[in-house]
Amino acid sequence: MMNGTVTTKVYGILLRKYLVESMALGIPLAAILLAFPWVRIWTVSQFELSGFAPLIDQFRAFEKFSPVPLEQFLTYQGIIGLTFDEPVLLFCLLAWSISRGSDVVSGELGRGTMEMLLAQPVRRWHLLGAHATVAISGLVILCILVFAGTCLGIWTNSTPVRETNQWIVPWIQWSLKMPWSSSQETWVPLMSLVDPMLYLVPTLNLFALGFAVLGLSVAISAFDQYRWRAVGVVLGIYVLQLLLFILAKSTPRMSFLKPLTFLSAYQPDWIVQTTNAQPATQGCFLMANPTSWDEAIGPLGYVAILIAMGIASYAVAFWRLETRDLPAPQ
Repeated sequence: MMNGTVTTKVYGILLRKYLVESMALGIPLAAILLAFPWVRIWTVSQFELSGFAPLIDQFRAFEKFSPVPLEQFLTYQGIIGLTFDEPVLLFCLLAWSISRGSDVVSGELGRGTMEMLLAQPVRRWHLLGAHATVAISGLVILCILVFAGTCLGIWTNSTPVRETNQWIVPWIQWSLKMPWSSSQETWVPLMSLVDPMLYLVPTLNLFALGFAVLGLSVAISAFDQYRWRAVGVVLGIYVLQLLLFILAKSTPRMSFLKPLTFLSAYQPDWIVQTTNAQPATQGCFLMANPTSWDEAIGPLGYVAILIAMGIASYAVAFWRLETRDLPAPQ
């Protein structure tokens, strides 16, 4: 009983240790991920979207790289959904996942502190478990802040909408547009045009991507002794996955590469389009009446794929840390 109490106290100390170490990175990322969606939504809300139709036509050749038709980006739902593809947002999330994940084993070994930690009355998996608790909790908080920033952007901003004057035919109450009259621009609250809950599943998809990369980083860290090398390996894998994803989208002949990259499971734009058109699919893992394997995966199915990858990576990390011989501090 005494040994269990001591182990619990040491586990709590480990939690505080990892929490303190993550604050320097977590607080700035939290501020950015809360403010960035609001700023982006404010920016796009200043323009009337129909005016971008000629610009969309100029990018028609690149439509094959988009998971949705380009016309989707002429809707307020689609243009706000692009927030989840912004490099700033993805960089912040990946910075947390890779930096925290790569530190748990190779970071401690590189600093020479692993031997001191394991000298305490804790098992190796306790060490990894405490780190996972803090890292995953931090990832959850960051994604909640992204969703909160998106909701605030929708709730607090208005957008211009052009309306053509209409003439109501007496008695039959038909409305006819009057093309010879000038259109009027009125400012409409975004919350009357867009439902913030539309971005709940894309936020889950964002968390799942971060969790998959976090698990991958922890697994690579459990195999290595040097943190810089673990970070390099994870970045190399991510860039390779990105290249495979681009190649799979480039031509139909390369579509066989799509299942080989986990980035194919990150589909926030497609999720927004699908759940906006068919609200009942928001909680679906599988789609009805698919014509191919990738069309069979529902919005939550993509989330589940990335979560499963993260869990599998963590399982490998736990196994490796329990079975490997740790080098002596240098």
